Amino acid sequence: MKLSTNAAALVWSPGPSETPACKGLDLDLFFPEASNASALRPSPEEREALAVCAGCPAREWCLAREMEECTVTSRIVGVRGGMRQADRRALHVELYGVRAPYRAGAGDE
Repeated sequence: MKLSTNAAALVWSPGPSETPACKGLDLDLFFPEASNASALRPSPEEREALAVCAGCPAREWCLAREMEECTVTSRIVGVRGGMRQADRRALHVELYGVRAPYRAGAGDE
């Protein structure tokens, strides 16, 4: 069975042995508008989601699952596994050598 790449599926999956920190939270928290001001700094909304992930016992499982499931970087969205989408997309490119066809904020006027 393949899990979905969204945080809602993570909460209901039997995958991690520990209870994810996101369980029971409003999952919209993990899909903030990506920061387009600077690729180096997360937005305030991203920081809020990252704070939840920081203490999560399932963080490593979540990130590994995300890297397995996302076959293209354009499907990597939101905060998951303690990383924001820009960082996970860069990691995906590093691991698999695939360039992101989409960049947060690109083309926004």
